[in-house]
Amino acid sequence: MAERVRVRIDDDEGNRLLRMVRRGSGSVITWRRAQTVLWSAQGMTVQKIAELATVTES
Repeated sequence: MAERVRVRIDDDEGNRLLRMVRRGSGSVITWRRAQTVLWSAQGMTVQKIAELATVTES
């Protein structure tokens, strides 16, 4: 089984991503990517992120 990968971000990066997600203005693609990175940084599994984002794991 593959080793679990997790995104690590510092406070400044996290705050910037959080502002992007909360603002909600701009590109939907940028919003979705920011949200996905935040979920990963919070330790969510790929399966859970895929479920929340309504996409497939692969």
